[in-house]
Amino acid sequence: VGKSDVAARLQDSIIVSADSVQVYRGVQIGANKPTKEERAITPHLLVDLVDSSNSQYNAADWTRDALYCIQKLGRFHKDASSLVEPPRDADSQQRQNIIDQEIVEAKRIRNMDPDQSVTPVVVGGTMMYLQWLVHGRPDAMRPTSTAIAKAMARIQQFQDQDDWEGALLNVQSLGEKYHEQAQKLSARDFYRLRRIMEVAFTVQELKAKDDNDGNDSDDILNNLYSGQREGGLLSLDHCDVRCFFLCPHDRMTHSKIVDERCEQMLQKGLLRETTDLALAGALPDMARRAIGYRQTLEYLGRENPQDNDLEAFLQYVKDFTTATRQYSKRQMQWFRKDPDFCFIPVDMSQDKETRVAGAAREIHRQCQLPRTEFDQQERLNPNGISAETRNQNEKQGKGMKVYQLERKVFLDDSEPLRQVLKEADLCTNQFQSKRLKIETVE
Repeated sequence: VGKSDVAARLQDSIIVSADSVQVYRGVQIGANKPTKEERAITPHLLVDLVDSSNSQYNAADWTRDALYCIQKLGRFHKDASSLVEPPRDADSQQRQNIIDQEIVEAKRIRNMDPDQSVTPVVVGGTMMYLQWLVHGRPDAMRPTSTAIAKAMARIQQFQDQDDWEGALLNVQSLGEKYHEQAQKLSARDFYRLRRIMEVAFTVQELKAKDDNDGNDSDDILNNLYSGQREGGLLSLDHCDVRCFFLCPHDRMTHSKIVDERCEQMLQKGLLRETTDLALAGALPDMARRAIGYRQTLEYLGRENPQDNDLEAFLQYVKDFTTATRQYSKRQMQWFRKDPDFCFIPVDMSQDKETRVAGAAREIHRQCQLPRTEFDQQERLNPNGISAETRNQNEKQGKGMKVYQLERKVFLDDSEPLRQVLKEADLCTNQFQSKRLKIETVE
């Protein structure tokens, strides 16, 4: 749809990225990250903030960093300072120092006075991050440092050998509840499996401590998560937070655009980027399980690969595009259920420049309305544009059942297809050769 392009058109704004992969340094194509040249024109905060080796950065860390950005950019009541906790450790302090420097540079690019208040525009599609920021963090106990270290060491043994089944069996030994959670994960989602282990080891630690007042493991596990949320932007009386979802007017047309973008990412070098980062040990855990990188790793590591295997490559393209469309569908379902988000229709039949300009104008118009009018006329109006767009989006879901991928870039017998197959063979051979060397050494 062009979220960043729309945000860039909003006057006197600086973008705060809400993307769980773009936050890492090193990744580019698979993260669909704005280039350095693009960021030199439109500044983005929370992009290239975290080193690829940092496997502990999570939604809570991002939320703290995003709140710090928001507080530093805007003029807020003194109460807003309570949202941002003091840096927990050296990493947190370093990130805040980087953010401070990037805000200074962003204002310079925007020709703003260093002390000028700026409207922060949070842009991204990582649903959990947005929910934590807008509605607050879940009231859940943080895994202990001992549990985190133990889980990392345990999961690394299996991840180094690409032994997913062995890892599942290991989790099974920790308890049936954890095994049930693990069975729901996608294959080779070592990151989420590690998080399950962290909870299991935290429970074990608490149970061992003074026998935890006699509570059993199930009681402790149930008490870890209360289901309550606190600290969200919407809880601040002095902050006028307006949330928008850019909704394609026609899901069929949007899906075709999504498919073509996936092909373009492959054409730009997703296979090469994934191979180089993976072999260098520089592909973050979060990226490994992200759409695009995950399917690419599965393709590169497939059993008995053959050169010029058109069938395997086309299946990889299908898996990649299907996963991307499914994620887009989940985003639509997620935001349709959230009444705090106002739906902005985007006509996907228009050229990008026209549809981006139109969406930006509509958001700007709605942001100029007094808060009461915005809520009554736009966000909560059952006969308004937002409600109609939300309803149409849901109705179009039935028609999507017959959707079929139509390749636009890698057409049969085309030069782009021949070129990408050559690159796919080179990358696969490199990837498989390195893995064979590791297994031989072991």
